[in-house]
Amino acid sequence: MKHRLKITVCILLLFLITGYFTKFVYTHPYVGVMVTQNNEGQIIVSESSPQKYWGFGKIYTGDQIVEVNGQPAQDYYPIRMFDSLEQASSIALDRTGPDGVVKRVTFEVSPQLPRNELLTHLIFPWLALLMFSGLSIVIYRRKKSDPAAIQLILFFLSIGLAYFSSFSSGRANPVGMIILYFSMSSVPIFFIQFLKLYLESYQEMLTGRFTMRIFYLLIAAINVIEITRVFYRSRLGDYNSGLMLFYFAGINIYIVIRLIQKFALHRKQNSPMRSLFKFILIGHVSGFAPFIFLFAIPQLFGMAFMSAEISAIFLLIIPFVYLYMFTTKQLFDVDFLLSRFFYYAGIAFFPTIAISVLASLLLTQHNQFWVRWGQLFLVSYLLIILMLFLKEYADLKLRPSLNKDMHNFQGSLGRFSARISRVMKLTDLERVLEQEIYQVLPVKKAVFVTVDTNRLQELTLSEPLDGIRNSLIAAIQSAVGKLDVGTIFSLQRGIGVVAGKKLNRLHILWLDDKGSRTKYNLDELAWLRTLANYSAIVYENLYLVESLVEELEAEFRKKNGNASSPWLSRLIFTLSEKERRKLASDLHDSALQDQLIWYRNLESAMLDHEMGPELHQKLDNIKEGLLDVIHQIRETCNELRPPLLQEMGIVEALRGLFEQAQIRSDFVVDFHPGTFTADINDDQLLTLYRIVQELLRNASKHAKASTIRIALGQEGNHDILLTYKDNGIGLKLEELQDSYHHMGLSGIKERVNSLEGDITFKSAPGQGLEVRIILPLDSARLSQEA
Repeated sequence: MKHRLKITVCILLLFLITGYFTKFVYTHPYVGVMVTQNNEGQIIVSESSPQKYWGFGKIYTGDQIVEVNGQPAQDYYPIRMFDSLEQASSIALDRTGPDGVVKRVTFEVSPQLPRNELLTHLIFPWLALLMFSGLSIVIYRRKKSDPAAIQLILFFLSIGLAYFSSFSSGRANPVGMIILYFSMSSVPIFFIQFLKLYLESYQEMLTGRFTMRIFYLLIAAINVIEITRVFYRSRLGDYNSGLMLFYFAGINIYIVIRLIQKFALHRKQNSPMRSLFKFILIGHVSGFAPFIFLFAIPQLFGMAFMSAEISAIFLLIIPFVYLYMFTTKQLFDVDFLLSRFFYYAGIAFFPTIAISVLASLLLTQHNQFWVRWGQLFLVSYLLIILMLFLKEYADLKLRPSLNKDMHNFQGSLGRFSARISRVMKLTDLERVLEQEIYQVLPVKKAVFVTVDTNRLQELTLSEPLDGIRNSLIAAIQSAVGKLDVGTIFSLQRGIGVVAGKKLNRLHILWLDDKGSRTKYNLDELAWLRTLANYSAIVYENLYLVESLVEELEAEFRKKNGNASSPWLSRLIFTLSEKERRKLASDLHDSALQDQLIWYRNLESAMLDHEMGPELHQKLDNIKEGLLDVIHQIRETCNELRPPLLQEMGIVEALRGLFEQAQIRSDFVVDFHPGTFTADINDDQLLTLYRIVQELLRNASKHAKASTIRIALGQEGNHDILLTYKDNGIGLKLEELQDSYHHMGLSGIKERVNSLEGDITFKSAPGQGLEVRIILPLDSARLSQEA
């Protein structure tokens, strides 16, 4: 309750002060005339008014002010205390003409603010104060329990009050001067206090207590001096104090130095905090630098480059920077903004020089007004067209070399497009996309979410995404019908990217906040949209393949009334065998031939050159290693493409397979071949070979068998019979349902089913494995299906 009472009192006091200033400024136009007292005690105009103020063209340098508001000029308070002619309603002066005659001139000052001053001296200050007050209310409602929030509110209000009171102070109002001194001296102190408390939440220290005490003592001393000067200037002497401007500039330079030190430290440590300090530093410099370096410091030497009103407008940058920083968890990508600024500043430099030089030449010609401006327009227009052409060239040639991130994005797109060309499943696509994002962006986590837009309320997410469920649902509902592929939307934490879309199903990629706490910049968002569009094409193709498979299976079931689709399985295995043959050919024609060439070169070098026994032994070991590699490549080629399978027949091909298997493994194969009265087609021939090959591989890797018995024959007139038995460790038959751990045996089942065969397994732990396979020999029906 007491807290609210204090706030209410402060608000009322603020509006009383601003109300008083409003009335004062509105009824006192700015005269803009400065005077001085000569040795004879006369009040002489030392500086006439600038063009935009009331005194321009009425009062001139050298005029002698006699009376102001009906009293002698020497007794008029603004003249006596501040050498100013402000607050005057009537002015009487003596002016010496060209003929040496002194003439008395009287002016009446209108008690109403001119239109040009109404905007800059009253409306703008009110808008600024209302804006600062509104921002303060927003901060108080969101962060009123945070001590840093109170300091930020005081910082905002002191800026607004200093800006508002400056126009009364310029009119020689003592109340305005006092408020201006207090508020202006408080601005940097409140800022340091806010920044100190804000950084303490990140375990960072900006300044110590001793330094703060020095600042407070300095403020107190400066305010005492300045306020004493307001009331006792005649006793202190005739001087223009620059203490306040010196203090204001000095303390802000101190803040900038401390921020630079912090940024340099964290950049050296490659800490994520470097983005925070860079953001604060740039915001602070952007707001205060024009006021300090273009007005405050030059004003100490009497030659300001910019008026106080204009330079103070830059201070409005600061509240938005710190409001954004304080109320959000993310920062602008400062590096991105700086790279763009320097790039565009560089390419705009020479066209600006050209336009400025040509403008100065054209405007000094003695042509008619409309001719000069027509020439200027034509030249500027042509130069801008030329600049746009040059910018297009610069974007192509220079920008990639100046912006290192563009290399990452371009290389990433090429790499990603090559990877997704080999994707065959949705899970593979998502894994490739996830790897690419982790490789390019400094994100903490990336997760894929499949959303049914018709059943949003039933959406369940994994643990990392629990906190964004509501914001994800809200974002989808608010953008219903607009979530096309490549759409990016913000969430409570991170962003969502639509990477695929099929009817009412959305594939959304969620990206967590970046580790640097910066927002995703324009280049990163454009890169994500491109990846999403690439991914959407693959999603669509995978959906088409899935639909085609479903249609084929449905058509087959409709035709044959079967629950399974052997024809489709056989098609898949046929495609797989084509890939195996292609790979075997590539290995044989490239890797194997290269190995043979290097082996022969090494053998030739060993014969042609003398060498020590130690070197000879090492090279001999390398030669043996090359022979092993050559042998392994040949074996791999033979496994991928069985040699002369059709020419030798299944029995001889299996004998060769058994010989190679027994060399590599510790088991003995007992093979019992039979005879066939019917021809075996190519599909059956290759299927039998692959089945036996997989059974031997399983015996070598998993079964730990020492003896294997394989029989191949014909059962009746229409079936091929293959039996297998080993004395290995066996397995539980129910484990065969787990296709992940027994992919080899599952593949055998699929191959048998593809030829409409029958397969049975018999096994138990410690009792080995028995397999019985029957394949039909109905060639006519098989050929008709194919």
